[in-house]
Amino acid sequence: MRARTAIAAALAVALAGGALSPALAAPKPKPVTKSYQATAFPPDPSHAALTEGICNTTNPTSQHNEEFKVPFPGTLVVDLTGFQGDWDLALYSDKGALVASSAQALEDDPQTPEKMTVKLKKKGAKYSIRACNFAGGPTANVKYVHTSF
Repeated sequence: MRARTAIAAALAVALAGGALSPALAAPKPKPVTKSYQATAFPPDPSHAALTEGICNTTNPTSQHNEEFKVPFPGTLVVDLTGFQGDWDLALYSDKGALVASSAQALEDDPQTPEKMTVKLKKKGAKYSIRACNFAGGPTANVKYVHTSF
């Protein structure tokens, strides 16, 4: 009879621990936010005809690159605003692969803000947030927010 009591008590403790586990789980990390002004001049529309990929310009001074190292798995949202003319936005891996991009269609207003949303799963992975001046003024505002899943 004592064996049954011990087993029942152990089972009750195990179930209680399982019910509390969400409360004991580590809290979600705080969002990582950064705002900065991108400077890229002169404009370089060459990537439309000469190279493949958004913001893959032939003139490196027409793009502003900001390194981003993934602090935890989550969603990265990047906004590009406050520019004159036509700017584009891209996210490249540390190996140079285009991961995400934002560019207006030819019939859209070129001063429409750009936005990218991408899920990044690998902590420590390195990316480059690239704002590029396709045909506009010398500066734009960039803001990114990285939140956990």
